[in-house]
Amino acid sequence: MKKRILGAALAAVFFAAAGLVGQEWAVGKGRVEGTVKNERGEPVVGCKVSLRWGKSSRGGPDVVTDKKGRWSYFGLSGGPWNIDFEAEGYLTKQISAEFNEGARNPPVEIVLKDKPKAVEAHQEFQVGGKTVSKETVDAIEQGNQALNAKNYSGAREAYAKAVAELPDNGPLLERLAASYYGENNYEEAVKYAKRAAEKDPNDAGAWIMIAEIELQRGNLDAGRAALDKVPEGKVKDPEPYFNVGVLLLNKKKPAEAVPAFDKAIAVKPDYADAYYYRGLARLQEKKSAEAKVDFQKYLELAPDGPDAKDVKDILKTLK
Repeated sequence: MKKRILGAALAAVFFAAAGLVGQEWAVGKGRVEGTVKNERGEPVVGCKVSLRWGKSSRGGPDVVTDKKGRWSYFGLSGGPWNIDFEAEGYLTKQISAEFNEGARNPPVEIVLKDKPKAVEAHQEFQVGGKTVSKETVDAIEQGNQALNAKNYSGAREAYAKAVAELPDNGPLLERLAASYYGENNYEEAVKYAKRAAEKDPNDAGAWIMIAEIELQRGNLDAGRAALDKVPEGKVKDPEPYFNVGVLLLNKKKPAEAVPAFDKAIAVKPDYADAYYYRGLARLQEKKSAEAKVDFQKYLELAPDGPDAKDVKDILKTLK
């Protein structure tokens, strides 16, 4: 029986010793403390301080800094220690220190550096083969959305910002012109349309816009001159030709007006108003038969149109 008790006691001593081997760093009475701050002198709260005894690979304690950036630990063995300081948003710092178990250890004062902010990858934006800022790209998109919504003032403001960086971009100049045109500011509209045409004399869109603006202003010669620079197949809207015809008709030039209405009808065969005005031009030419055909076509296309009553009255006079 005594032999068994002795064996148990020896076993207890053995396992206790084994535990101490794993905690060699904790058998002393050394105290260590310190503070962690950032480069601005502010305390780093919640910084993990990992102390590892240099004489053993079996570890050491971890502590965390308080709201004042302070930390401390009591119960360390003397000797060399490796310490890591880790905090979110800061670069990890590693130091080595020699702690004395029987004397007061000086405070460990640490300054952590901020982690470098991730640098955004440089992104290039190009419009018309020219590198521009993101602000210009955004302004063009805003202008497009506003123009589609017929918010002409909003479109003009957005395009004007973009033109500051793209003063030679023809399509952008045309959109700015269209915005002014939508605001009935014909002076500015034609100015930017002409700038677009200067940049690219073969740009049919710019010349068509100039023609439309000039004709709206009543400038027949300027409108016709601009329209003459556009191949007929490029004109997809009958309005420029129609407006030329109306202005010529008002000037008592029916022989010149009829070809203009012909072109408008060629672009839009169901354009009722073009038949009505061509009929009026033919009446001025004293071509009653041709005029009658045009008036009948008008009634066919617009039986309840605004000029239907007048057309019916005219037809009663034609034999």
